Amino acid sequence: MTDTHFMTDNNVVKSNRIIYTSTAFARTNLIYLQEVGELNALRPHESKRTGLSSYLFFIVKKGSGTLTVGGTRFEMTEGDCGFVNCSQEYSHRSSDDLWQLQWVHFYGYSMDGIFEKYRERGGEFRFRPIDGCGKLSEIISEIYRTASGESYIRDMEINGLLSLMLTEIMRNSWNPERHGSDLAKRNDLQSVRDYLDENYRENIRLDDLAIKFYISKYYLAHIFKEQYGTTINGYLTQVRITNAKKHLRFSDRSLESIGADCGYSDVNYFIRMFKKAEGMTPSEFRRRWRA
Repeated sequence: MTDTHFMTDNNVVKSNRIIYTSTAFARTNLIYLQEVGELNALRPHESKRTGLSSYLFFIVKKGSGTLTVGGTRFEMTEGDCGFVNCSQEYSHRSSDDLWQLQWVHFYGYSMDGIFEKYRERGGEFRFRPIDGCGKLSEIISEIYRTASGESYIRDMEINGLLSLMLTEIMRNSWNPERHGSDLAKRNDLQSVRDYLDENYRENIRLDDLAIKFYISKYYLAHIFKEQYGTTINGYLTQVRITNAKKHLRFSDRSLESIGADCGYSDVNYFIRMFKKAEGMTPSEFRRRWRA
């Protein structure tokens, strides 16, 4: 792995950056770093790119400017963040109120799916973190320090930091001000989830949930999937299978008894659902994990 750490100082920007080349292992298996740094604009200027195998995340530390993605322009001020798939055309421009940016370019085999999930959950190209930019800024600074170091596992360490950054970005992938009156209903989703966690043994129907929580079943199904990334039935299945695995590993109970205790009165249906989720039958799971 190699990196180039340098300062640039011209009539456009003053920057401190690391251009990083990851190992072949990292490029094949990890989320890997391409570039990280900070810049201060010295005059209004525009950077425009397209067709890059890269994702860009940046924070406006001071000043203001604009981010344009696919022809849509977003005003950016201090405390705003930008998250862009660089394969599509985008540009960013400092205003007369010259901005200071902290940024990271990165990529990985899983990034297209992660970004798609981010957008599916309502994530925007420009957003303002719920709790401010402090944590994200610290992560980027740590990426910079790690990339500057000599650790023989720094690609793994950088992968962990980029994953932490993406987790924080995903946590901010919807904005209360954009959704307005949806906020209270979204908060109620935790009550729905708690109910599923406690009552997974029962025959739970979407109609019953809608009545219990005073919400349209169609709206409930929509916002639950948007918030948690799975359908209500999908989440219920996860809870049931997780509890079934505990019984299979730590008890000698029969499949019929375990299935019934996890909401499956038909043992054959329990076996089918378990195999669909885990790629093996309950009996195979028990043999492998108790060996």
